[in-house]
Amino acid sequence: MQIEINGQAAYAYTGGKRFDASLPAIVFIHGAMHDHSNWTLLARWFAHHGWGVLAPDLPSHMRSGGPALTKVEAIADWLLALLDAAGVKRAALAGHSLGSLAALEAASRAPERVTRLVMLGTAVPMKVPA
Repeated sequence: MQIEINGQAAYAYTGGKRFDASLPAIVFIHGAMHDHSNWTLLARWFAHHGWGVLAPDLPSHMRSGGPALTKVEAIADWLLALLDAAGVKRAALAGHSLGSLAALEAASRAPERVTRLVMLGTAVPMKVPA
């Protein structure tokens, strides 16, 4: 699915189903130097079991344009803008590595919008290549 976020073209894999914002939503967030394909199997399972799935490529990754976001806070803001652009009021956030820190930050900024938080491969401090 192509979507515009903050004036930039972005891509989100939807698990092989058309995205439906009226379903319970889950957002899968990849780590540094990765893309949506890390989540393909999980995204497909959720999409085929009653969930609206968004597995975005973060800015400057794979199919998403724009400059790379180098701060966790900026990625969290981008994720919340993704929810807005997709018409999602509340969603579960699942993140891997850097994506887990961005999910945690997004949840701390907008707790009323996050139904669940899944953090995989998380560590603090986390050394992430730029």
